[in-house]
Amino acid sequence: MTNKPPFKTWEKMADEMAQFFISIETQTHAIDKLTKLKQGNRLLEDFWSEFITWKKLSGYNEVALVGLFKKRVHPTLA
Repeated sequence: MTNKPPFKTWEKMADEMAQFFISIETQTHAIDKLTKLKQGNRLLEDFWSEFITWKKLSGYNEVALVGLFKKRVHPTLA
């Protein structure tokens, strides 16, 4: 009999641990940052880098993140 690993990937384990250990204050701060974040005149790569930093801490699911990204990216790219 073999034991199955509780997570299929390292990323899945990291996501589960983050959700368990991230405080409400950190999550709230990340959500605030995401909702105020704008690409403006920055390169998309710079905007994306900051966006993914906050997305990991926000706890938002992919559907919510896609919608938020489209609202915050430069209008010509959305």
